[in-house]
Amino acid sequence: MTGDSIWPNGELRLDLPVFLARFGLEARGGPVPLLGGEDNINARVAADRGDVVVREYVRSAPAKVAAELDLVAHLASVGFPTPAPFTADNGELFALVAGKPIAVFPFVSGEVPPAMTPDLARQAGALLAQMHTATADWADDRVPVIDRLGVLETALTSDVDLEGADAWREETRRFLGRHTDDLTLLAAQPAGPLHHDLHRQNLLVAGDRVTAVLDFDELNRGPLVLDIARLLLYAAEEQPDRRLPDAVAVSALAGYQEVRPLSLAELELLPLAFDLAGLVEAAGFIVWAAPYLGLRHVDECHSWLGYLANRDVRD
Repeated sequence: MTGDSIWPNGELRLDLPVFLARFGLEARGGPVPLLGGEDNINARVAADRGDVVVREYVRSAPAKVAAELDLVAHLASVGFPTPAPFTADNGELFALVAGKPIAVFPFVSGEVPPAMTPDLARQAGALLAQMHTATADWADDRVPVIDRLGVLETALTSDVDLEGADAWREETRRFLGRHTDDLTLLAAQPAGPLHHDLHRQNLLVAGDRVTAVLDFDELNRGPLVLDIARLLLYAAEEQPDRRLPDAVAVSALAGYQEVRPLSLAELELLPLAFDLAGLVEAAGFIVWAAPYLGLRHVDECHSWLGYLANRDVRD
């Protein structure tokens, strides 16, 4: 976890000695802000058992956080490279402060990789497969399920008044019409918990090896092949032309299949899953975020541009 001088969503407002004592820890210093995700506040704190990361969940409900932390603890217990949360004095993996869940993790050294290279993609693919294999029988009703087709259907009836919105809605309509049967088949593929946010900024590396996978805040349940699609989607969006590099895609898929071979159906449906992931990401941003960010055109949405760029390559 790397440091940054900006608090993403505000500042931790805790009596750290009292709070950390609930986790059997003695504070040895004040909080140092860490660059976190959009939905949490993270700070590094020196403690008697080594540095820790205090993470406040800004938007997630306690039940969802509990599901996330239970899964993360399980993954860490079977050797998956992610820090296991400390247990609080109430037996839970977080404590509530002013209604907000706050968890504590051991600090993990490493740097965020500067680019998604083919080698990093191979490791990331293998790590996704390790997660999917380790949670193959995981059953937890608290893990949310995303209605992706529902998101796209909402897009069709949205009143978003951005330039290019009519073309975006029409393309979404065509996508749903063209792929009705295959989308049903995709929904029937092997499913389980998805990280759903495995981009390079949620990886730490030391040398040329991944030392930690972070930020399971987007945990949800769905077809496993969608997790690979999301990994590839992020890699594409980082490119100047938004196109997925062949070498990254090949490496990620090879790494995944070294651990969990995909069925023929999953392989054939991966391009569809990639397009679906891009359109759902675009719909979420265009419908719920763009109007409040002062944007004027749908082409300011990176995932929409990525969908178009990669669709055009295949077409």
